[in-house]
Amino acid sequence: MTWWEWKKKRRRAATFARHSAENRQENSVEIQQDEMRRFADKNNIEIVKDFWDAGKSGLNAEGRQGFQDLLGFAKKGYIDSILCLDMTRWGRFQNIDLSAAYEAQCAEYGVEVIYVNHGDLREESGDYDGLDDNDMFLGLRKSMERTMAGKYSADLSKKVWAGAAKVSEQGNRAGGPPPYGMLRVEVDEQRNALGVMKPKQHKSYPNNRVRLIPDQEHKAEIVCDIFNLFVTEDRSESEIVAALEQRNIPAPKGGKWTTSTIRRILRNEEYAGSVVYNRVSFKLKKKRVRNPREKWIVKPGSYPHVVEPAIFEAAQAKFDLRDKRMSREEIQQRLRFAFQKYNMLSYTLMHSLPDMPTRREVIKEFGSLPEALQSLYPDVLDKARTKVRKMIESEADAVFEHEDFLVINEMFSVKIEPVLPFSRGYGHQWHFRIDDRPCVDITLGVPLRDFKGSRILGYFPFPRVLVDEPLICIAHSSSFKIGLFGYTDLSFILDLVRWTNHHDKRGEK
Repeated sequence: MTWWEWKKKRRRAATFARHSAENRQENSVEIQQDEMRRFADKNNIEIVKDFWDAGKSGLNAEGRQGFQDLLGFAKKGYIDSILCLDMTRWGRFQNIDLSAAYEAQCAEYGVEVIYVNHGDLREESGDYDGLDDNDMFLGLRKSMERTMAGKYSADLSKKVWAGAAKVSEQGNRAGGPPPYGMLRVEVDEQRNALGVMKPKQHKSYPNNRVRLIPDQEHKAEIVCDIFNLFVTEDRSESEIVAALEQRNIPAPKGGKWTTSTIRRILRNEEYAGSVVYNRVSFKLKKKRVRNPREKWIVKPGSYPHVVEPAIFEAAQAKFDLRDKRMSREEIQQRLRFAFQKYNMLSYTLMHSLPDMPTRREVIKEFGSLPEALQSLYPDVLDKARTKVRKMIESEADAVFEHEDFLVINEMFSVKIEPVLPFSRGYGHQWHFRIDDRPCVDITLGVPLRDFKGSRILGYFPFPRVLVDEPLICIAHSSSFKIGLFGYTDLSFILDLVRWTNHHDKRGEK
């Protein structure tokens, strides 16, 4: 073979190396690259670029910038091969098809993924006519290694969790950054403090443990102030945010304070000196799941507390009282009392009155405050609904009720939606919930004059195929909507009923 033939036959390759955060091997990437370079020299491969992911899990491809850059580089056609030490460095995907899919993606670009630990590079023959025994063996080996790589991560995850749980049960912190106002301190096996740890700093010795102490310089005092404002001065989360911003105190991660940040601090048992573990599961990079309290590992009295346990318990009692969910009947009873007393309802009014449901409770139970108000007068709504139905039945050949709507002459369906007026302090509104089910052709809005249902003000047909809004609000000032949808009588729908009386289901006379 001449030099030119040898040069022409030479492969061009990129290398890919990876090590996870768990092994903490600083030189792991360099060791892998050395192995791949020895393989390249032996097999006449020119390495044109190196890619790597240091301290990255191989459970998925998201968040691995080096891996993503490698795929992009392969697509450009600069190389014909990718060298990787072994299957585990490529990834420890729990779905082994993903590992194969990324290889197949490279193959579409004309790039072969070569695993160095599989041995010498096999020469391709010119008369290739299908899979031979070596190809079949290599495919089986890859499939087994992908499975073992995924299983290794699953087994390791179980062991890591069990170890972290045991560490937590012993009153030590299993991992992660400290909460706002606390510091991590490394202790030896006799629980002697070895010094405060810097952010992201690891333990100096594997058998040492990590505990928390208050950050006495400044932030622990702020945490105490938050609890005192909440418990002693009965301030709300939003009022606490305003007080902190007035003092120009930066939030834990910079920027502005939020009510959710305040709530997290007030709910965190670590400020009372407890170890808390397993509140959230994020195993194998899957979806983050909030665990029920019975699955938490809680060890009280493990740390020096930031706030007095009695203050912390008082804060939790306040939350429990406030967060206690009312039943549907309780919400209706209290809304009815407020409405009868003030002849109106609003979230502001509810907030100013004692023992009222929260905005969140109302929306979760009824969808909106106007819809909650409708639920207080079911008899009035049923009376109006029956009146409209009888008018339709007087003209239709066949009307039968299915679930909560009417089917007319087996040709079209109508849901009758009577609505009581909702006072906003400056006038009345009628809120119509549009039924988007495919089986309902028309939502017939019927605005009523008052809460006695003494008069129907008009009719608003909302065809499902023409209305894409889930909720339509009509007020006296809504001239455009009234002109577009409004009718003073039922003639429009009765004409449709009469037309269907003379047509069968196929539209023939």
